[in-house]
Amino acid sequence: MESKKWDLEELAPKVSIRLGLSEYEARVFVSLIVHGASEAGKLSVRCGVPRTKVYATLKKLIEKELIVKVSDTPWKFAARSPADSFEQYLSNFKEMTSNRVISLIESGKVVSFLEDAYKKGHLTTSQRKEEILIIQGRKEVLRKTGEMMARAKKSVDVVTTENGLVLFYKTFFSLIDKVVENGVNIQIRTRVNSKNEHIAHELNYVCKVMRVDFCPSLLVVCVDESETLLATLVPDDLDVDSDEDFGFICQNSDVCRLISLLLPKPTRHVLSRERNEAYKLYHSESLTQQVE
Repeated sequence: MESKKWDLEELAPKVSIRLGLSEYEARVFVSLIVHGASEAGKLSVRCGVPRTKVYATLKKLIEKELIVKVSDTPWKFAARSPADSFEQYLSNFKEMTSNRVISLIESGKVVSFLEDAYKKGHLTTSQRKEEILIIQGRKEVLRKTGEMMARAKKSVDVVTTENGLVLFYKTFFSLIDKVVENGVNIQIRTRVNSKNEHIAHELNYVCKVMRVDFCPSLLVVCVDESETLLATLVPDDLDVDSDEDFGFICQNSDVCRLISLLLPKPTRHVLSRERNEAYKLYHSESLTQQVE
């Protein structure tokens, strides 16, 4: 069987698009793959990269470990094995693709759920519109969040960013204690890092704080699985006067369950049981000393 003859003009654009190389990098790399080792000057003519650009391009390809210099007199370059060079890139791409396939499957489940809810729905269009309340501005978002938490009976689930956790703590610390005293379970999902770790530990004394690997710039609060607030954090900072936050409150339990399906899943508890018990004891002793 006759082997396929690769054309530079055909293959270079594919390499650039699929493997993340610039146009010049792809041309030089493909030329070295197809024609073998070459001097920089000849390479410039062969692959159509200006001589003023070819050396900088060769340097970048060497840094990316796609080519090597095989001779100093004159300078001569050769491509490395593509299978070896792009092994990690392909591995990462496969993982990303797998995650997208999983996301696609989950999206299909969500659509199916929506269709079931649509078929079983009994409310009129005007009634459904009344279940959605649009909110604008961070002060309004926080005010509505506090109102929802205050009327919680069973549970409060919160999903937010690192800064969102700090903002939530500073705004609702006293209210959180009152809500928990009323027997309401509070669970918070957030990214935890050095900026908010101390607050995560403090909240973990009265709430269940769960780590997530990724969280979009949102504040999501679900109360009693029947009322949900979802708002953007724009910008994602600690300024309570931001007017760019935008969101809505939904009081439809079906939509609330749908939103919960789209939220990031927790990876682990912020503290182990042993560390958590030790922290509770320390916190209790601190409060006792303050009272005394």
